[in-house]
Amino acid sequence: MKHVMNLGSIVLLLCMVVVLPGCGWLGGEGGWLRDRQDDYRQARPSPAPEIPQDLSDQAIDEAMFIPEVPGMDRYLAQEAFELPRPTTLFAREEDRGVRIQRFGAASWVVAPDPPSLVWPRILQFLADNGVAVDREQPEAGILESQWIEIRDERYRDVVRSVLSTDAGDSSQHRLRVHVGQAVRHGATEIGITHLGADAAREIEWPERSTSFSAEEALLAELAGYLAAEVGQGGISLRAQTIAAEPKAEVLNDRDRPPVLRLRLDFDRAWATVSTALDNAEIPVIEQDAQGGIYRISYDENQFRGEEPGWFRRTFSFALRSPGAQTYTLKLEAGNGGYDLSVLTPEGDAAADRDQSEQVLNIIREFAS
Repeated sequence: MKHVMNLGSIVLLLCMVVVLPGCGWLGGEGGWLRDRQDDYRQARPSPAPEIPQDLSDQAIDEAMFIPEVPGMDRYLAQEAFELPRPTTLFAREEDRGVRIQRFGAASWVVAPDPPSLVWPRILQFLADNGVAVDREQPEAGILESQWIEIRDERYRDVVRSVLSTDAGDSSQHRLRVHVGQAVRHGATEIGITHLGADAAREIEWPERSTSFSAEEALLAELAGYLAAEVGQGGISLRAQTIAAEPKAEVLNDRDRPPVLRLRLDFDRAWATVSTALDNAEIPVIEQDAQGGIYRISYDENQFRGEEPGWFRRTFSFALRSPGAQTYTLKLEAGNGGYDLSVLTPEGDAAADRDQSEQVLNIIREFAS
């Protein structure tokens, strides 16, 4: 027994003699087990392979496509940089539902899913109600029905029932459905334009529906259909290109401070920012609609899952917590809409880039 233990000790000692000097070989800079966690910092895109002209390149494709990340060019241009924090996504429970949004005289349905999922469900809604589609253009986000004849009788489908009661005395009706990306990322906006006529004719779509009551009723029926998740499960590949240019986008170019591009008119852009600040519970100290200015008190801890204290919950005048900072938001005309930027309290210089980007992302996520 003693002989066996001595033999085991000798084997263990020999293993230690062999392994310890070889640690550098196993885990050193050139070892098999070296630390590779920072390798991606040096990673750069490689050129695509060149295929001879007499061969086909159809079999070569990206197995795992990596999308472009806005703003990353400014990091790649630096030898060393501090990694940006991942963008936090915020979603209230009520944002996951289907709802009808109104602004001025306009109304539309907001669905929490992207257009590629909503498009086939709208088609199913029309088909379930016996409405034939005359024009389908997913790239433009447009669906147009054929002429729908309404007579003096009762109908069982909701579309004809609405048209017979809410669309006036016209006997011929046509519907145009507008589908596009919503302000909030990943959501869809759906609008309906109604055209009534005494007889089927060449189409001249009005800027506004000929019957607002019919439009409102049809939007309510469509919203109920989508909320009930009827016809769910399909996806339209063609509809993935619907309104490729989003209504709201955080632009983070290397040569300029980040901005939130709102491709809306000023009144709706201003209302969108106001609603987002209210939804996110970011206190507004003062605002000037004519100058496009908000002054806000922003507490980063509020969006890190840290609960506010009793005093702040109890007293509404406690605008500033110890971690809160004052910023100026400025909304001004941009390319194809209006740009929202984050400035210092004095409003004469850009605030910290990473902090500005976080504020803008929060405003976009909480927008309606």
